[in-house]
Amino acid sequence: MDSYFEKGIRLKGTLWVKGSVHFDGEFEGEIYSSNHFVVGKSGKVLGNIKTHNVTNMGFIQGNLFAESKVALMNDSRLVGDITTYHLIIDEGSNFEGRCKMVGELPKTVHEEMETLERPVPKTVKVSIGPGVSSAESKDFSQWKKAAGIAAVVLAIAGVTWFYPNGEDELEPLVEKGYKLVAEKRYSDAESIFKKALTISRVEPRVYAGLGDIYFEDKRFNDSLAQFQRAIDLNPANGEYRIKQAKSYSSKGQLKEAITSYMQALEIDPERGTTFYHLGLLYLERKELRKAREALKMSVSLDLDSFKPHEALSLLYSREKKSNEAIAEINEAIKLENKEPRLHLTLGKLLLESGKEKDAEKAFKKATNLFPENFSAQIRLADWYYVKGMLEKSLETYKVAETLDSDNPVVQARLGKIYVGKNQYNKAQVALEKAIRLNPKDAESHYQLGKLVSGEGKLGRAQSLLSNAIALDAKHGDSHYELGVVLLGRGNVDLANVSFNKALDLEPKNSDFIMGLAMALVEKKDLDSALEILLPVSKEETNNSKIHIAICKVYTKKGYFTTATGYCEKALSLNADNYETMNRLAWLYAKKSAKLQKAFELSSKTLKAFPNRPEFIDTLSEIFYVQGETEKAVEKIQEAIKLMPNNAYYKQQLWKFKNIKPKSPA
Repeated sequence: MDSYFEKGIRLKGTLWVKGSVHFDGEFEGEIYSSNHFVVGKSGKVLGNIKTHNVTNMGFIQGNLFAESKVALMNDSRLVGDITTYHLIIDEGSNFEGRCKMVGELPKTVHEEMETLERPVPKTVKVSIGPGVSSAESKDFSQWKKAAGIAAVVLAIAGVTWFYPNGEDELEPLVEKGYKLVAEKRYSDAESIFKKALTISRVEPRVYAGLGDIYFEDKRFNDSLAQFQRAIDLNPANGEYRIKQAKSYSSKGQLKEAITSYMQALEIDPERGTTFYHLGLLYLERKELRKAREALKMSVSLDLDSFKPHEALSLLYSREKKSNEAIAEINEAIKLENKEPRLHLTLGKLLLESGKEKDAEKAFKKATNLFPENFSAQIRLADWYYVKGMLEKSLETYKVAETLDSDNPVVQARLGKIYVGKNQYNKAQVALEKAIRLNPKDAESHYQLGKLVSGEGKLGRAQSLLSNAIALDAKHGDSHYELGVVLLGRGNVDLANVSFNKALDLEPKNSDFIMGLAMALVEKKDLDSALEILLPVSKEETNNSKIHIAICKVYTKKGYFTTATGYCEKALSLNADNYETMNRLAWLYAKKSAKLQKAFELSSKTLKAFPNRPEFIDTLSEIFYVQGETEKAVEKIQEAIKLMPNNAYYKQQLWKFKNIKPKSPA
């Protein structure tokens, strides 16, 4: 070997050499060699090489032109094209490019070096590592001694610049760049790393730093390109492959991500976090066996991390292995007791296993340990709500509201709870806010529509329920409630359409059947209404709604005694139903029977809903049959003010003024 460039030397420009050369430094530019050029294991060359023979044991990014032979050795990497007479590729080498095999080259490297005009030799300095001074290129004796050169480099010319202080300039920039990345000052960090590239284009940390920046900026194609450059320059660095895998994963290229993780494991098979990320990818691909194997390896290697246990718990939960899932989440909690997510997951798993008391303890522990954790409060409140524990649910949701008053989920659930507790004003405020925060919340449109419908605000109710259906056309209750509203507004045919749509979604829903029956009643088809209602009453004997629906049909038929029996049955099954109270009070008035009971029932309905015109009408009818016509007139005028175009209420007013009531029985 005539010349040797040791590790630590950095060159940039055009290098002309004669004789055999072993290069273990870093070079960027063009290389012309008349004999055998060897890139050592530590060597990195960015540029084309023209020579007689070339052997690569390190990294080359550029095209190779060898008049005799190219040899790619084990663990070497070449990114570029090859033109040569003879090619040897060792097992374990990495070659990305094209190859052209030639018999006789038009011009040899010897000839090309003789004919090409060489640059005028300059005084050049060489960095040869710490503790060794550089010398002028013409003074070969000192350089040979420091660099361990066995023979003199006969000609080095045309090198643009060799920089002795490159390392000193580069390292502070790299450190500063990574510091800025840690501070999330990505734009400043990018400028620093790009400045570092003007000093060296063969430093993998610079490309990896740029990859980190582009990854955080969700520029995944750019981050992949940078991480690949870092890998090309330092193939043995597993961290770069992990970052490459995360970029692939973020793009949805899970197969490529898995390949990168596997390559990282080949470099460092004892790294538990790599197995963890690999396991998560297998979970995402639903390859549960592979996921389990990877996560178990992660658990065994990364003893201080709770995340592999958490992921294993998720896997076992998917496989319906409750005991194993609970055991793993408990192991995670032992390692990280202050993570509320783990306690919430434990509560969910215990709940699914039927261990409700233990689940409640887990949820409470999460909220007690982390009272300001919004997710913990929501999860506990949801659990109380599902269990029908409205008071506790309301209390917990109020705590969640103090943590985030503008959360639409909280407001929607508060509104629903207030409806269940008959606190309608509070319910309306919460539901209005939920819709304002999330206009696409179909459930809140439905709940508020149903609420204002009950208050007689049918126009607003129709608008809200139509919105609910537009957002979720498969919600049968919305179609049903819209049918009720349309029926109340006299749009019988449209109501009939809505009820039938609801029944298309849930054919056996008794509420929807009752809605359709009411539409048939309005169309005077009373027998058809009874035909669909009576079979349901026999199947659902304790369904108070069916009995009140039948009561209304018999009322329309004028069968007041039969109607009264069904209404009394309905009220016995649901003593707090105001619709049933009002209907029964009206029937008592019509029969001039149990008028004191009728008055009590009517007064109770108006206390709850003072502005419901149909409730006001019932009380006016009671006053009338009792002979208190002035009170009857006064009350029916209240109903007329609420619904001035209602012909029935006007007819009632005329009756009260002009027809003397019969004496009560």
